[in-house]
Amino acid sequence: MEQENTQTDKGRRKALWATVAIIAVAAAGVIGGKAFYEAKVNELVARSGATAGSVEADFLGKIHIRDLTLPLEDGKNIKIAAIDGRPKLPFLDGALDMNGIDIDVPTGKISMAHARVENAAFKKPAPAASGDGNANSLPRRIERFAATRISTPEVTFTQSVADTEQKTVYTNASLTDIADGRISRYLIDNGSYDIKMALPDSDGAMKEKHLVVSTGTIAGQDIDVAYLARLYTEKAGPDDKEAKPLYGPLSVAKISFTDGDGHFSYDEIRSDGFSARLPAEPLLETLKALSATKNVDELSPQERQAYFTKGLSILDMIGKSNMQLLGFKADAPDESEGSEGKRVKAAIDRIDMQMDSRRLDFGLNGMSIGNGTDTIEVAEASLKGFDWSSTVEGLSQIAGLDDTQIETFPFNRLIPELGTIRVGGINVDVAAPEKPEEETEGTPERIKFTLRNFEMGLTKPFNGIPTDIEIRQDGLSLPIPADSSEEVFVEARKLGLESLELSYALAAGWDEPNNNLMIREISFSGKDIGSVNFSGLASGFTEEFFAFDVNRAQAALFGLAGRELKLTVKDEGLMAKAIKLYALQNDMTEDQVRGTLTLVANVLLQQVAAEQPKLQGAVDALARFISAPGTLTVMVKSTGANGLGLFDLAAASDNPMLLLDKVDIQATAD
Repeated sequence: MEQENTQTDKGRRKALWATVAIIAVAAAGVIGGKAFYEAKVNELVARSGATAGSVEADFLGKIHIRDLTLPLEDGKNIKIAAIDGRPKLPFLDGALDMNGIDIDVPTGKISMAHARVENAAFKKPAPAASGDGNANSLPRRIERFAATRISTPEVTFTQSVADTEQKTVYTNASLTDIADGRISRYLIDNGSYDIKMALPDSDGAMKEKHLVVSTGTIAGQDIDVAYLARLYTEKAGPDDKEAKPLYGPLSVAKISFTDGDGHFSYDEIRSDGFSARLPAEPLLETLKALSATKNVDELSPQERQAYFTKGLSILDMIGKSNMQLLGFKADAPDESEGSEGKRVKAAIDRIDMQMDSRRLDFGLNGMSIGNGTDTIEVAEASLKGFDWSSTVEGLSQIAGLDDTQIETFPFNRLIPELGTIRVGGINVDVAAPEKPEEETEGTPERIKFTLRNFEMGLTKPFNGIPTDIEIRQDGLSLPIPADSSEEVFVEARKLGLESLELSYALAAGWDEPNNNLMIREISFSGKDIGSVNFSGLASGFTEEFFAFDVNRAQAALFGLAGRELKLTVKDEGLMAKAIKLYALQNDMTEDQVRGTLTLVANVLLQQVAAEQPKLQGAVDALARFISAPGTLTVMVKSTGANGLGLFDLAAASDNPMLLLDKVDIQATAD
């Protein structure tokens, strides 16, 4: 028994010593690991070009960094007062808590009292890039950082650009899935913006304004932060000609802003994304150069051209983008003369904008503007195909000219391609402008009209001048005042007219290969009245007409020749109304007036046909149209190889019948 007890005691002592040995070895390993961990963190800090006041690692594998400073270009820094936590390890998630963060950016500073980074990872530069001078550039360092989430209760951004100062505060901001320089998603609970800037007042004088802006939720996807850093710090290389996505879909809810007197808001602003191309020179250098110039007038022509070229180069960075602004509302004081105390209220259901480099499309739906009893409504408006390429290029050229050269500069080069403008569903009801020299009695006069559609297309510019024009107005409705004493309105009321609805169109284009002017349509029409439509073709229409030179254009007129024209007249009530009005004014019946008109017209027309047999067909068609109004169509074609020139028309000004031997006339009446 004693021997067995002795054996047991020896076993216990061996086990105890073994346990102590294991603990000692483990403790030594932890202490060694702690030292190794601290060394690695110090190495990482040094490799990034940063400095730290102290770096420590505890026995639980957490790091503690104090007073970290990471230098950026141009003497700017990222400063973090404290970092505590553990980066992501192959077998263990990590999180870093940071306090006292200040980031210098080209136009200001970003500050955060606290931020949390989950599963932060820092890649080493690739061996092939170790000899690359850009391996430690800001974009490359951003690309080597990864994290599953970064969040902060509040971030403040202060910046100053030219005469504008802005302070931005975002609350509860988070960035998710960060890798390879990109942020997959971001979310901000709300934002506020305090802006001081100079804006023109109603007289055009610049005054300092204080804008206060707030937003609701801000959410978006796919921000390429590394590419954004490249835009500021790098210039385009041979492979950087195309624009690349900078950010993806974005939504900002409940935006409101005020300047003290006026209040404005949007229900939501959203975008499908924005792309940009690298500039010829880093954007940061361009902004510095522009800011360094205080007085442009003091620059030499060459320096001024370089200055404007740098400014215009920012526009060339724009790739494709779009934006939708929903639910706009405005309430602001009316600053027009004599409107003290009045306010203007406006609302727009939707605004759409698309940009593709220097090309712009714009759309608007559901606009209303009210000021007391005055209202203006526009159901829709759009601008498509606006292109300012020629304007940008012309400004760049003119900036480098002296006063003498500017005098001979062809300013038509500055004209942009206007594209197509369209507005529809216009309803206007406003007070007529007051005339101080006239006394008004009773109810003030009002201006009322509606317009169904207006469209103007000015496209295909040559030397800045549009070579294709299409202007069309449909359904301009003007009410005829019931209480007006104007004779024309009184007579219109007698005819049963309560409103006039008028339309017109002009469409023409230059056929450059054949040097022809094609008049597709010149028309005028009225509801319950009828229409007149003219079309034609002229040859000899050369580029001299687009030279912005009066002498050259006048000389080119002698080469212009008429080839053909078509005239269509439709009666849809005008003849009947004219007969009714004549009958009322002359105490006759409508049948009496119609019979007299037909008789007189036939006598006169047959006399013309007897003198000019070539006009017999046209005379017969016109007579049928007068007796039974419908549609009259007249076709006139030149029979000569050279058409009808300016001298032919001049000779016929005294005697139009001289043209009959040079044209073929066909007419029909239906």
